[in-house]
Amino acid sequence: MSLALRSYRTARTAKPCGMHGCHRTIQPGDRYLRTSLPPLVDVNSSEHWWSLNVCTACMRDDTAGVSKSAASFNELHPIGTPVSAYPGARPELDPSARRLDTRTRSAASVLGHTAVVWVEGHGACIALTHIDVIEGGVS
Repeated sequence: MSLALRSYRTARTAKPCGMHGCHRTIQPGDRYLRTSLPPLVDVNSSEHWWSLNVCTACMRDDTAGVSKSAASFNELHPIGTPVSAYPGARPELDPSARRLDTRTRSAASVLGHTAVVWVEGHGACIALTHIDVIEGGVS
């Protein structure tokens, strides 16, 4: 059972969509989803509420391929799998990208239109495209 709070609202002021990779602005009068997760529940390991505004384009259910990607990752890699995570950018795109050798702390899931996983030592989810499984464990 999820304790996440979700409500559909109509914007009174402009606000950015909080989905990873979305650069849209929710305009006054637009419908949007407000979702919140209480402290210390599921993937929210902080002591504060985690809230997110989601635009209608990101609410569309066009994530079948992304859902399959998350499901495939979960079949092969249980929680606690050693990984190299790249929170900002992959090193192929940014030579100064930060690499974090860690372990997954959640199953992969879909956030908007992106398959993500949460890792130990980092406070936000990371796209599966920025995760490399470490064969043989963390050294």
